[in-house]
Amino acid sequence: MATSTTPGPKPAFLLVEKQLKCQTDDGEISIDTRIPLEKLELFMTLEQIPEKEIPRYILDTILSPVEKDKIEGLTDGVEAFTILLEFAKAVGTRLGMSLGESVPSTASSESTNGPSATTSDTASE
Repeated sequence: MATSTTPGPKPAFLLVEKQLKCQTDDGEISIDTRIPLEKLELFMTLEQIPEKEIPRYILDTILSPVEKDKIEGLTDGVEAFTILLEFAKAVGTRLGMSLGESVPSTASSESTNGPSATTSDTASE
């Protein structure tokens, strides 16, 4: 059996040291997750911001002008929105916080009301 030497697709998001690597329709961009203490303190108040206002809050309040320009320059607003949520997760991870502790839960990431069933409790076919 021959093995392929072609690498698989890159993940949509990957935190490499302190850079969030994002694969977009416009190509790969890197967003620096290092933020000054003053902005970090503002980041930690995200749970008080209405969920639909979080992306604009991150853009206008947390990100540096360079990082803001990268995201606002994207062709696809949905990609930009997703990158902002991933940025919040990445900063939360660096702080040792889960997403639910740093920003409100989103329907896509926290839609269950309890723990998932384990696969070891189900019968195999």
